[in-house]
Amino acid sequence: MNFNVSLFFTVNKLVGRNRWLDLFGRAGAEFVVIAMFGWYIGSVFLSGNISRPAVLVRTMTLAVAWLLGWLIDLAIGAIVKEPRPQVKYPETKVLFQPMMIWKSFPSDHAMSAFLMVFLSLLFGLPGVEGLFIMALWVCWGRVYCGLHYPFDLVGGMTVAALVTVISYNVLLILF
Repeated sequence: MNFNVSLFFTVNKLVGRNRWLDLFGRAGAEFVVIAMFGWYIGSVFLSGNISRPAVLVRTMTLAVAWLLGWLIDLAIGAIVKEPRPQVKYPETKVLFQPMMIWKSFPSDHAMSAFLMVFLSLLFGLPGVEGLFIMALWVCWGRVYCGLHYPFDLVGGMTVAALVTVISYNVLLILF
């Protein structure tokens, strides 16, 4: 068993031992990324006296960057063809069924969470530290709930970094 799978099972074996830990893990795996979106949008509007076009650029950049990141994730997933842990290892403890089980690498949730962190850094939005902690919670929850291997999360984070660099260069050209 390689390090990635071993680390996965080290975390996943905790499922079912503590009700509160299960709730915390599931919240991170499913819902925290939605709260992060609200935090990002709120930070855009609360980041000081900025113009309406600046608000539009910051929100549209997230939308376009997320779409690009998701398409890249799907393309990589189709090439790599790494199934979710529950498919490959039936002994995986799963707290809920994800919408797609054909793709594990890279993690769409990790990409989404870290994209908001990186774009917040790019735009100098307040509260990026909180977003970072929430992104780590998302990543931990995805492994805890049996949905991803740890390296899937690194892949999602890498896609988010790539999309942020692309967004930065496109913004430099446009503005």
